[in-house]
Amino acid sequence: MFQPNLSTETFPKTDPEIVKLGTEVRDLVTKAIRRSGKNAAEVAQEMTKRLGRPITESMLYELTRNTARDQPREVRLLATWVPAFCEVTGDDRLQRWLAGPRLCDLVELGEQVSSMEWVLRKMQDELGRLTGRGRQKKPKRKRTGKL
Repeated sequence: MFQPNLSTETFPKTDPEIVKLGTEVRDLVTKAIRRSGKNAAEVAQEMTKRLGRPITESMLYELTRNTARDQPREVRLLATWVPAFCEVTGDDRLQRWLAGPRLCDLVELGEQVSSMEWVLRKMQDELGRLTGRGRQKKPKRKRTGKL
């Protein structure tokens, strides 16, 4: 079975699936930068601090631009940049998109369970209070005026 060498083999830029994925990445990156309230230079500077290697404004623009004739193109995004980018912009949509629908569903389920734990604890406390089996408060001490 033929296994392509993905580090050296190039894919046709006209492949509709590659173009579609590139467009989605570009849109996610562009919108995250806009929503962050920071410009590309600020995002690049903060990413440089987090990653410990230089990230420039032009590197970020390379992720968001089309070809000279405004045609969608293949986008090459380093996976090691993604967590820092999402943290700097405060937008985790790019990470969630990369994770895919199945993992996003699991993350969403975990978030729902986490939010329900607080509600369940409150219900349990209230039930205990109503039935007299809740956590007992310690009686207040009388102040004697002595230290």
